[in-house]
Amino acid sequence: MCEGKGFAAIEQEVGALRVHQLRLQNPVKSRVLAVKAFSNVHTIVHTLEVFYVMMQLAIGTYTISMKYLFKRSNRNTYYYRRRVPADLADQYPKPFIEISLKQNDKSVAAALYQEKHRLVEEQFKRLRQGLPKHNVLSNYQAAIALLAKHDLTEADAKASTQGAEEAKQTFYEDVDNTIRDRSSEQDYAAYRHNEAPFPHHLLDDTQRSALAIAQGEFRLTASAYPAEYLRITGRINNRRNVNEANNVMNTFIAQCGDRAPADYSRSDINNFITASLKTKKSATVQRNLKSLAAMFNFVTLQLDIKVDKQHCFEKFYIPSLGDDEETREDFTEEQVRLIRNMPSSKTIEIDCMIHLMLDTGLRVKECCGLLVKDINLEAETPHLVLYKNNIRGLKNKNSQRLVPLVGASLIALQKLTKAELSSYLFPRYVLETENEVKNGSASGACNKRLQALLGDSCPTSHCFRHTMQTRLRNAECPKDKRNEISGWAKDVSDKYGSPSDLRIKEKYLLDTF
Repeated sequence: MCEGKGFAAIEQEVGALRVHQLRLQNPVKSRVLAVKAFSNVHTIVHTLEVFYVMMQLAIGTYTISMKYLFKRSNRNTYYYRRRVPADLADQYPKPFIEISLKQNDKSVAAALYQEKHRLVEEQFKRLRQGLPKHNVLSNYQAAIALLAKHDLTEADAKASTQGAEEAKQTFYEDVDNTIRDRSSEQDYAAYRHNEAPFPHHLLDDTQRSALAIAQGEFRLTASAYPAEYLRITGRINNRRNVNEANNVMNTFIAQCGDRAPADYSRSDINNFITASLKTKKSATVQRNLKSLAAMFNFVTLQLDIKVDKQHCFEKFYIPSLGDDEETREDFTEEQVRLIRNMPSSKTIEIDCMIHLMLDTGLRVKECCGLLVKDINLEAETPHLVLYKNNIRGLKNKNSQRLVPLVGASLIALQKLTKAELSSYLFPRYVLETENEVKNGSASGACNKRLQALLGDSCPTSHCFRHTMQTRLRNAECPKDKRNEISGWAKDVSDKYGSPSDLRIKEKYLLDTF
């Protein structure tokens, strides 16, 4: 694909890639050149014990060497690594910039390398102009506080009416005073007469952000969106929410770079999908993209970042979506019998959680957040009430429901309420200080118990829901009742939750035995 082109043309196309003329090789055949430490200008390492591999990609009669793409000889991961220029050494904590590309696939690493190189070169350019490393600022709250000191509300700062612009004058005057105090008379005069660019480097980060907000130019890079999303939604102290939001964003940034949402192209998203499908299920990739879109949409709306409201994070095309989904296996009748009669273990909570899921079809997370007061054993039809509480949300609003207790589930909750472990039925899996449940730990413990009873290849605890659906179908339970029991019903009957409704559901659950 480079046939007939000169070195200059090819070098311009590939940017940071160095081109060497070689003897004819098979087109698009990659090879790796091992270089011993300190024997080549491109092989700069910290210690004599470390060796690097510099990748070369042969294209037609040319070989493209990726100058800053390295892989340690004893590792599989590729890195972007280069020495900090001497004139910028005081701007970086170490003499080298080393960024893990988190890839052992050469072709994917090569694409990430180009993006990292572009961002690093942009940093160098900005630093040499006296600007901060990053173009897009993220200290939104500090900037709003600064504007408030000039009697500007968030709405006033973003408005563009004549009255709003007049209200901003005191802030603009303060910015002008800062520039005058931090520049020479000659430089200040040049700036005031439009003979020099605006001296952003003379303002601190908060002033630059406040000025950008006042001028309608404030933007956030993708990496700043999780924190703002969690702050606005009140989930900033929820460890699980924080980890989930940061993980999905960091994975995307590692592939596509850290930019403002509107600066990503459809090609960037497609590249992310292609790379993600190599290691993840298609449904997981779709869920991650929806999470990104939710953060971008919510934050740009709440902070009124107009330019980034129009982005490409919608209408994703994921090849063969759902085709790689694994069908969950039901528990067999024999396995159900063994579980129902399993001997007691030292951990009453695990035994009771397994029995509760067995004859109700509840999710692990739904079990973990149950309170003792949610159980009504004295009613004509013993049942539990499932609703969103302060430590456990529900998958959706349809998950709120009343579930009759029969068989193993009734016996399990009788044991737990009698044990009086806590105000929670499963206190072992509740983190009250963080307002969350440890459903992952509970699921792992349940699965370990099931494997000890049924063997390593047995279905997981999540399969209780699917097994219950199968059991109810075999008992000829109508679909609407099955969905109400499992929390999938979009609409419920007029008698939902009444004594007669609970009796009918209890009958169908008993028919599954």
